[in-house]
Amino acid sequence: MQFLEKEIQQYTHLVCSILLDFEIHPLPGTFEQSSTDTISGSVQISGKWNGAIMLSLPSALVNTLTEKMFSLEPGKASVEDKKDAIGEMVNMIGGNIKALLPDPSTLSTPLLAFEGHSLQFPSTKVVTHCHFECQGKPFAISLFERVEKPFKERLKSK
Repeated sequence: MQFLEKEIQQYTHLVCSILLDFEIHPLPGTFEQSSTDTISGSVQISGKWNGAIMLSLPSALVNTLTEKMFSLEPGKASVEDKKDAIGEMVNMIGGNIKALLPDPSTLSTPLLAFEGHSLQFPSTKVVTHCHFECQGKPFAISLFERVEKPFKERLKSK
C-alpha cells in the first residue's frame, strides 16, 4: 500500500459523497490524463513535511461536479464556477490529508490548470497515486513529496 493511500481514498470518498452526493469507486492502475481534456487543482503543504496534493479530472466530470455543487442547470457552469468547485474540492481533501502529516504545516491556496496546461512540481516525487471512477469517468488524486537535495549537491552532480 502507498503512503496514506487508504486515507486519501477515504477523504476523497467523504468529500464526493457528503458534498456532492456522488458515489466514487477506487480503480486499479493509473489515470491516463490528456492535458487537452484534463483540469487539475493542487494545494501545497509546507512545514515539517513538504509536498503537494493534485486532483486531476476530465473536463466533462468537472462540469458535472460543478453543476451539482452549485445547483446549476446542465451546461450553465462558467469558468469561474469550475475554478471555485475544483479549488474547493482539492482544498477539502488536502486539508484532511494535511491533518495527518507532521505539525507544523500550512496549506496553500489552490492552484489550477485548465485544458491544455499542466501543473509541475519540481524537486518532488510521487508517493501516492489513487485512481477513482465517478459517474462513469476516471479521475485521480496524487500526493507529491519534496525531495530535498541541497543546491551544492545538485551542482556537483553535473
